[in-house]
Amino acid sequence: MQPELVQQGEDLILPSSDPAVTIAKGYRRYLVGFDIAQSATTVDANAFAIIQDERIPHWTEYAQELGPRRRTVVRAERVPAMSYTELGVVVRNLMRQEPLATAGYLVVDSSGVGRAFSDLLLARSVQHTRMQITSGEGESEAKERGVTFNNVSKSLLLNSMNSALHVGDLKIGNFPLRNELQRELESFSVKHSDTGRSTFSGGTKAGHADIAMSVAMALWLSDHRTVGAHVGETRLKGYWD
Repeated sequence: MQPELVQQGEDLILPSSDPAVTIAKGYRRYLVGFDIAQSATTVDANAFAIIQDERIPHWTEYAQELGPRRRTVVRAERVPAMSYTELGVVVRNLMRQEPLATAGYLVVDSSGVGRAFSDLLLARSVQHTRMQITSGEGESEAKERGVTFNNVSKSLLLNSMNSALHVGDLKIGNFPLRNELQRELESFSVKHSDTGRSTFSGGTKAGHADIAMSVAMALWLSDHRTVGAHVGETRLKGYWD
């Protein structure tokens, strides 16, 4: 009988007492995308989504191998309008929950009013990747006051998510807002200008495609997780102590 899989942080390990066996270390990590409402209207809300990203090791006849990469949306929620201070507490508490506390990465929408919220998180040691969602087609990195900003176009985020869903690189799990996410995904449309520039629009009566955008952000982070991201629980400073 083979030993059971052991998880250490984000690492997945199949223990073996045979020194001739090369351990194939897998992983299971969680990418959290947090989309900040840009206005107080009822069609623009705070939202987050969590993607589970894993490769599980298994035994063949004589050796260990890694299984295929699997990325699945396992949770998505809207967060009611509230002050940045209150929203910061929500984010802190979310990232302190297991398994996020030991194997979670966070990306926050730092566009527009999100910059101030991101500053609030940073001042209180809530580690995260800052993303500014831009127009255009590509992505770039910039530094301000020693802080890294990842400028990523909306078209790149949505095209990457659409492609991943289409080819099966990203799947949607079962959670309460699954159907709402699917409606948001189906609501997107794109217009192409004479210069070739793409403009995306979408949303439902319940929200301005907030959940879908948070999924797209989390998916981007799954391939950029070393950029300002953090795994594990960080002790917070200031009045949250």
